[in-house]
Amino acid sequence: MMHGAAFGEKRSGDYGAVMNYARITPPAVKENYVDIAGGDSAIDLTEAVGGVAFEDGQIDFKFTLFDRRQAERMKNDLHGRRLRIVLDREPDFYYDGRVKCTKCGQEGTLHELLLEAKIRPYKQEKRATVQVEEASGTWKDVILINSRMPVMPRITVEGKAVLLYEGGRYSMESGVYQAPELTLYEGRNHFRLQGSGTVKFEYRKGELA
Repeated sequence: MMHGAAFGEKRSGDYGAVMNYARITPPAVKENYVDIAGGDSAIDLTEAVGGVAFEDGQIDFKFTLFDRRQAERMKNDLHGRRLRIVLDREPDFYYDGRVKCTKCGQEGTLHELLLEAKIRPYKQEKRATVQVEEASGTWKDVILINSRMPVMPRITVEGKAVLLYEGGRYSMESGVYQAPELTLYEGRNHFRLQGSGTVKFEYRKGELA
């Protein structure tokens, strides 16, 4: 089966382009080591600020086209733009990156287009995760499952609610909230909820590119 890709609202098939490959280079870890004078090894401070951080990743594309005008149009539409990129082989995820054309040439009767996308370190799910909880006068446990990418959920309250999370207490009335203190991390994130009304948690999971 031949796969293609979508760049924003444009699909590679719109240009009659055949995708020869889409090679992903995973994001490099932002490593931080401090040498110990006169001692063995070094102090690893890579996670000193609360977790591993990453550089951008990259996707290298090669497309073959049969029409020079279509190759020029594809280059003109995509070169230099920051776009949401979806690969047919990963239809549930998207990458966020800036695309540039590194080659637009001709090999015999065929036209070759090489693209490079500098992408954010995480690919994100196209569909957001939504979890609605009813708040009452009795404390209840709420578990939110997250993937590798830390994310701040969008919390919509109708009524009044008190949330307990990671040692903090947060009182909320009707409205929409997002706060760094309520960031979700990989795995099971445990909240406690009390109040009157409904609380909706909405967030988008992400995995390493």
